[in-house]
Amino acid sequence: MLRVIARGGAEVACEAPAALWYDLESPTDAEEADVEETLGIDVPTPAERAAFEESARYYEEGDALHLTATLLGRRDDGPFVSGAVTFILAKGKLVTVRQVRPRAFDIGQGRASARLESAQTGADVLLALVEGAAERLADLLAEATRDLNKLSTQVFSENEPPDLRTALRELGKIGALASLAHDSLSSLQRLLVYARASKGKYDLKDQRLSALARDVGELERIAEAMQPRLSYLQDAMLGLINATQTNVLKALSLATIAFVPPTLIASIFGMNFEAMTWFRHDWGPWVGFALMLAAPAALFGIAKWRRWF
Repeated sequence: MLRVIARGGAEVACEAPAALWYDLESPTDAEEADVEETLGIDVPTPAERAAFEESARYYEEGDALHLTATLLGRRDDGPFVSGAVTFILAKGKLVTVRQVRPRAFDIGQGRASARLESAQTGADVLLALVEGAAERLADLLAEATRDLNKLSTQVFSENEPPDLRTALRELGKIGALASLAHDSLSSLQRLLVYARASKGKYDLKDQRLSALARDVGELERIAEAMQPRLSYLQDAMLGLINATQTNVLKALSLATIAFVPPTLIASIFGMNFEAMTWFRHDWGPWVGFALMLAAPAALFGIAKWRRWF
């Protein structure tokens, strides 16, 4: 799909002089060709963008600046997925090529919308999109931190501990989101470093770039700080699961102590050898019952003395 946005956020035709932003979402070959012919640039295909090495994500080709970042798609499309988004600045206009649907790209929605509608150049649109992506990542990290704190409180609660397997799955979701956010922030940080080096040629405002770099760097540190907490909570939950399993094994051991000796004694009584004459006396069964009670009691006493449970 191809959207062509002019100043003020209005959609126009591809060839319109007022066009400011060409947004290619999962484009067809014909749509790519239209943009390439209009701006005289080479738009990378999805296969080419996927094959980019990390060092080849930021480069200049002719009079065009190519920057590629990893951004997260929308949550309402299902589980969060990340994908490469390529920004191309050429002739004062911006071209974006993507397969995912970041919320920052929605005109008329969210906090970045006002900045998009007031943009005067393609560089302004680029900065507005990066600012919107950073704000969205900040929201996601805040949500992940809140969920992590809530889960930690539940796991270590003495009143009503949660089902640990369910809690472990929730922790996995939080960890996956934090990892995706960290990867995205890292790519944005590198994008901003390269953009600052080329700011004069492409009308990128240094003040906004510097502020964005500081914000993204701080968010990246927050995402990194979450990793030890996630690892600690995961280890603690696995330890609690192991402790629960140990208690089950203890219960099975107690059942063994309680039932195996009486079963052995009953088996001996049931052999009926002729030499075992005292089994035939009236008091024989009572001796057997007494032994069945005494044997496990003695084993329980030994286990308690040796602190086996």
